[in-house]
Amino acid sequence: MEWQDFIIGVVSTLFAYALFSSGREDEHDPIIQENDEDEIEVHDFQSRYVKLSCQSCRKLKKHKEVKLNLFQCTKCKRYVDLRVA
Repeated sequence: MEWQDFIIGVVSTLFAYALFSSGREDEHDPIIQENDEDEIEVHDFQSRYVKLSCQSCRKLKKHKEVKLNLFQCTKCKRYVDLRVA
């Protein structure tokens, strides 16, 4: 009985670790390089997803970053522009 309790404890610990560590997959830092003119270029932002409030859906929905600080709702395809004018 002692080995069964030990194996069940190890399996449940591994399951809990896998459950809580899977939330880190969405974190993706873009590659940022600075030019000589103090401008910043972002080279990898096509796979960045952010939860924003969509005005058409009226709910928190997942938005895909199309350009730097320009997001598109994955459900209704409405654009949300967060760029500085």
